[in-house]
Parts: sequence; C-alpha cells; structure tokens
Amino acid sequence: MKNWIVVLILSFFIQACGISMGDRVDNGNLSVYFLEDVGKNNAIKFSRYWKNNDLVGEQKQVIQLERIDGIIVIKLIEREIYHADPFTIEEEAMLQNLERDLKKEVFDEDVEIMITDNTFRPIIKRQ
Repeated sequence: MKNWIVVLILSFFIQACGISMGDRVDNGNLSVYFLEDVGKNNAIKFSRYWKNNDLVGEQKQVIQLERIDGIIVIKLIEREIYHADPFTIEEEAMLQNLERDLKKEVFDEDVEIMITDNTFRPIIKRQ
C-alpha cells in the first residue's frame, strides 16, 4: 500500500513540476512509462520481455523508456538505501549482458540502462 502512495505522490509531484513521465503501459506489478520517441509498441515489447524474464519482483516497479542521442535509455529506479553503493564488476557485467539482450530481443538498436532515483534523475554509478 505504501508503494502505491509513493508512486501516486511522485506522479503528482512530477506533473506539478511540468516534467512529463510520458505515456504508460501496465503489466501486473510493472509500469513502463515511455516518451513519444520510443513508442507504445516498444514499451509493450519491453514490458513483456521484463515480465517473461522474471525481472519484476513482488513490489511495484516503475521504469521509464526514453531515446537520448539515438540510444534507448531504460531508467531503473534504485532503492535509496543502495544509492551510495558502487556496482561490483559482476553487477556491471550483468547490466551489460542485459543491455545486449534487450538490443537483440526487443529494440534492434543500442540500449543503455541508467540507474536513477525515484524522480528518474541519474545516479552516477556506472563506469
């Protein structure tokens, strides 16, 4: 219940500030926001991939898809308690493998996974 309240307040706050999260596709616990230049079909394919590969946990997950300089950027919200922790080599390798798989299976173009706070602002953690 708390997660829904946080997501609702966050959505209200972002809309009040004039920052668009984009349109949304829902798939169970997963909400995928996408900006115009990504397109609904890509958001649907992404949400199916994410769900079919067991990347959605029990808690509500919110992701944003955006195209920046010709690259599909997948913005993942990280829990605040992990913000200060740098990625291990293994975690970075897993993210790179996931990016390659998403390029091949979903988007057919370059993909970057960006770790963000709950307002989709990047947290500098990757090399």
